[in-house]
Order: sequence, then structure tokens, then C-alpha cells
Amino acid sequence: MRFLISLGALALLVPASAAAQSTIIIGTSQARGCYEAAMSGASRTGSGLERCEAALEAGQLSRRDRAATEVNMGILLAHAGRHGEAMDAYNRAIDIRPDLGEAWLNRGIAHLEHRDYATAEADFTRALELGVREEHKVYFNRAMTYDAREQYPQAYADFQMALELSPGWPLPLRELERYEVVRTPVNG
Repeated sequence: MRFLISLGALALLVPASAAAQSTIIIGTSQARGCYEAAMSGASRTGSGLERCEAALEAGQLSRRDRAATEVNMGILLAHAGRHGEAMDAYNRAIDIRPDLGEAWLNRGIAHLEHRDYATAEADFTRALELGVREEHKVYFNRAMTYDAREQYPQAYADFQMALELSPGWPLPLRELERYEVVRTPVNG
């Protein structure tokens, strides 16, 4: 079984029988209830979506909190199996705050779930450029895109980076066990 990991404690089933976790972003004020619902996982998806919608409709959120609420709403929508709407939420977050790395990360996971590996890779790379709280999880997800496209040297390097940033993390360890590093002599 393959695993896709990002920053939260939420698991999403993906077509390739992989589990994914999503980035959770804490906003302030009304967005807090949306965040808490996203943190609690799929068991509170319905009420969580209501909280997110209420926070967004109130119109009193800062741009940062509005973008964060869109990301959290996307996570809850993905848990509810409403993947198109989740993608829309991530896109809205990026439109509001194109500098929000977690929005790019979650959109990358959505692309990865749909096996759109090149687009997912681009979103993960952008997330790294912008910065996220837990880079090791972005490297792991990007490695999965490389691995799926048989770009093994890049995948190996990103699995290694994920492990370097989070020593002892079992997911990249497990993936790295599948690789055999063969040294070839350089003629010259």
C-alpha cells in the first residue's frame, strides 16, 4: 500500500489504494469551528462543512482566514467524497492567497488522488517554494508523484529528504526499502 502524506491528521482514500493526510490551517474567529471540524476528521464532516460555510458567508474574515477556511473546507469536502468541490475550494484559497503553501499542498494531493502526477508535482514544488510548516510531508508526496512516473532518482531523493527532515518517520523508510541503490563505475 502506498501512502500520501501532508500536514494534518486526516486520512483520505485515493484511487491507488493510498491514504492521504491533509494540511489543516488554523484561522481566527469564526474560522475556528471549521478548523476544529477538519481536525476531528471525517466523523464530523457534515457539521464541519456547515461551520465552514457559515464562516465564509459571514464575510468578516481576513484574507488569510478566508483562504485558510477554504483549505479546511476542501479537506472536509474531500472526506465527504466531493472531490470536485474540494478542488474548487483549494483553487479559491489560492486565488485569495497565492502565497499560502498549504493550499498548494492540498491541491497537489487532490491532483495526486486523480493520478494527475505532473500537476501534483508542480503544486508540491510550489508549496515548497512558498514554505509550509512540515516540509517533510510535501517531499514525501512529491516523491510519490515521481515514483508513479518511474522517475526513480527524483523519487529516491525526495524520500531521502523527507526522512532527513523527519528522522525515523516510517513512511519514507518503508518506501526507501523498495529501492536498491546500485553504484556504477564512472569510465574515464
